[in-house]
Amino acid sequence: MAELRFGLIGLGVHGHRYAAHLQKDVPGARLVAVCRRRRAEGEAWAAAHAVRYHARWQDLVADPQVDAVAVVATPDVNLEVTREAVRRKKHLVIEKPLAVNRETATRLVAAVSGAPIAVMVAQTLRWNSVVRTIKAHVAEIAPLHLVTLSQRMEPLHHAWQADREVAGGGNVLHTGVHLFDLLRFLTGDEVEHVSCEMRRLANPHLEDVFAAVMTLAGSGVRALVDSAKTTRSRSGRIEVVGEGGQLVGDHVHGFAKKIVGYDSIDLTIPPPVFTVRESLADFVRAVAHGTQIPVSLVEGLRAVEIAEACYHSAAEGRAVPVQRAFA
Repeated sequence: MAELRFGLIGLGVHGHRYAAHLQKDVPGARLVAVCRRRRAEGEAWAAAHAVRYHARWQDLVADPQVDAVAVVATPDVNLEVTREAVRRKKHLVIEKPLAVNRETATRLVAAVSGAPIAVMVAQTLRWNSVVRTIKAHVAEIAPLHLVTLSQRMEPLHHAWQADREVAGGGNVLHTGVHLFDLLRFLTGDEVEHVSCEMRRLANPHLEDVFAAVMTLAGSGVRALVDSAKTTRSRSGRIEVVGEGGQLVGDHVHGFAKKIVGYDSIDLTIPPPVFTVRESLADFVRAVAHGTQIPVSLVEGLRAVEIAEACYHSAAEGRAVPVQRAFA
């Protein structure tokens, strides 16, 4: 298998995770170039790790030694990076959220249509061991009736996350998209209607708490999806309720159970994995073998469409339909 040479746009906290994996434990991949806005820090990091530094992301995408680009930057740049990658015929891994809003995400998907490149949206929660265990048991309790997904985490204090022009939104767009994609992943269904409320507590500019009720299109299953980025704690609760019982787990704390009657049965969970590494490894394999990309652009778009419906619902104070492009 030919080595896939990566350029990385973004060397913040999450970008450093990508860099570490691409350097040491993604078979068939190698990090060759990085781009960071803070030039001195970017140059120093590149020199210390024997890769090239580019001050402008445009130059990284144009670098002839780069085969694939991982975009782990603020989401406001994703559309223009994608257009340039299409022009330069470079494969792409784009961190979620795909874009700052539904319109931009739709334009991004259209920009790649017909291009001879592979593109994956890094909805990395799909690779979590608890998530995969629960998904493997969903058919045992079908038909499904109700899904509950809850995320709890501490406030974040990056300046750009309080800037709507750069971030596009708050908790709904940046953490909610994980849960919206997880809902689709576990059920295999689309979200049809959303009723959402949200508020600002720790973040004075953008929402950091939201709660939504969702109706799935094909099955009529109801879902309760909520998240708070305001607490000195972390959890990621999953509950799937069906005619045959319940599946309950937490992807942060690493447990999963099946409940039938009064019996609570511990499910066997594979060892925890680094989800960024696993997603990159699957992407590299798909490119090498010409197989299906694990999370398509349209799937990334679907999560953004659900997020936008949440914003519309909260603003209008009513349930709203999810507007889906390329349906």
